[in-house]
Amino acid sequence: MEPAGIRCAVIGLFFALAVRPAPAAPISVLHLGNSSYVSVVDVAERLGLRMSWVASGGAGGKPGLVLFDAAHRAVLIGESRETRLDGLRVFLGEPVLVRGGRFYISLLDYGKRLTPLIRPELCGAPPPRPRVVAIDPGHGGSDNGMENHRLGLREKVFTLEVALELKPLLEAAGYRVVLTRTADTRVELPARAEIANTQGADLFVSIHFNASAPGDARSHGTEVFTFTLPSQRTDQGWSTRENDREAAPSPVNRFDAWSQVLAQCVHRQVLDALRTDDRGQKTMHLGALRGLGCPAILVESAFLSNDAEGSRVATPAFRRQLAEALLAGIRAYSAELDRLQPAPPPPFRPAPGAPNQPPPTPTSHPTRP
Repeated sequence: MEPAGIRCAVIGLFFALAVRPAPAAPISVLHLGNSSYVSVVDVAERLGLRMSWVASGGAGGKPGLVLFDAAHRAVLIGESRETRLDGLRVFLGEPVLVRGGRFYISLLDYGKRLTPLIRPELCGAPPPRPRVVAIDPGHGGSDNGMENHRLGLREKVFTLEVALELKPLLEAAGYRVVLTRTADTRVELPARAEIANTQGADLFVSIHFNASAPGDARSHGTEVFTFTLPSQRTDQGWSTRENDREAAPSPVNRFDAWSQVLAQCVHRQVLDALRTDDRGQKTMHLGALRGLGCPAILVESAFLSNDAEGSRVATPAFRRQLAEALLAGIRAYSAELDRLQPAPPPPFRPAPGAPNQPPPTPTSHPTRP
């Protein structure tokens, strides 16, 4: 029997998540505080995954559960938001809970994080292959972004240089490219989304470099951000214990599932190319992403506040590597969308001996009085 305070309701989960219906029975949803949770056993069944238990899934000896099949492996850690999905760190919006020896994951994390990354075909019709790519060089003008005064580095300089390096690579691959700035000018955050929307962008990648808290010059690695799901805290909110949940969705939240797919594709390519430490996929209420009408991510590839990483960023070779990795991630995302597109109808083939013409299109005729 579940502990007091947990009440169980049965709803049609796929209706709630706006994903393609499945013939499986409705799934049980537990309401814990302000969040809704589902059993990981049910999740595994609906995603076609097997399960295995591990005595210690993470730091502090916390219990873990592995969901897997031939192509995917997800490690869930009890009482933690951190997961490992196909080898990459992904931070959920709510911690995985353990109640009575059973694991539970939030309904939103199941529908908008695990499902897109493991079974994206359950997320409804995919967007078409992207043709217009918006690249957003962070900061600019009077906004220097992060500065490493020891090395004389300014974030705004390197974000623009990477964007200008990336643009011809994308164009050579057949994409039309929109830059939110092409010079050292300040562009307000909402205006960046407006530029992308006006130009019909199919995806949006914002380029940044990271900074740690004052006095911390050791933090290092790569982070990829998507916009926070409605009713969930940002990663910063969890760190500061601030309740920064937003109940109402923002325009970019319409593309949460596909932003997650884009994040995973770019995250993997950046880590493989740069060999940086994986700090995970996280979320934030990002002003440049909020008003977008397409899938979007923000990439923090390295810490300028770390002298070792900052020195790498200052080299043209590193910036070229990053540009090539972003291109590879965008191409991987395009290939995933191609894979998910419905198959075209078979061509018309007349029966042997029949006239080599397609059947006539039926027409309606008014009924005579």
